[in-house]
Amino acid sequence: MTERYSEQLIAVGKELYARSLVTTRGGNLSVKIGGGFLITRTGKNLGQLSGSDFISVDLDANTAIPAEASCEAQVHRALYNSTTAQSIVHVHGAHAIAAAISSRSDRIQPVHNEAIIGLHSIPIINTSVPGEESGEDPAAIVEALKRAPALLIRGHGSFATGHSLDQALYRTLLLEDCCRIFLLLRGANSPDVVRERPVESYLQNDA
Repeated sequence: MTERYSEQLIAVGKELYARSLVTTRGGNLSVKIGGGFLITRTGKNLGQLSGSDFISVDLDANTAIPAEASCEAQVHRALYNSTTAQSIVHVHGAHAIAAAISSRSDRIQPVHNEAIIGLHSIPIINTSVPGEESGEDPAAIVEALKRAPALLIRGHGSFATGHSLDQALYRTLLLEDCCRIFLLLRGANSPDVVRERPVESYLQNDA
């Protein structure tokens, strides 16, 4: 079973790296297995993962997290213990980071049908570790992802959860598309986007 999940994690890592959503040492992936989860090794290039690059972590909060596990392992464990997530993807997409910094709101409202259905609304929180290469405090992330499938962290990137790795990957890619569209519309000085109008208003007929 572990080998099957490792193969899926490797494939997702390659996809994220190919799409420039991570550098050679950024981001992390995990999948829940029984009473624990597999997570990528700290500092690994997600585009060049192998079977030895996944660390097993116990879901029990009283059990120590192995030092070689990603620095975000604490966040992943808290999410698995507090939500229905079965997989988690964390990346540092350029559009996601730029959109979170430029937004004056606490969320980004998708404006195209696929993302309105798939994400509805994307919460934005502030990083708890500004200017540091250490793991985020899980509390605000967990609270946001109890009500949303993905979120943005100012100055850091995004987290997306899913019932499978494919779903977590899909939500990550959809989020990055939303952020790119948000920035394009801002550049075009679209007044609706500058005001960050509620998503419900996009679903109403103008007639």
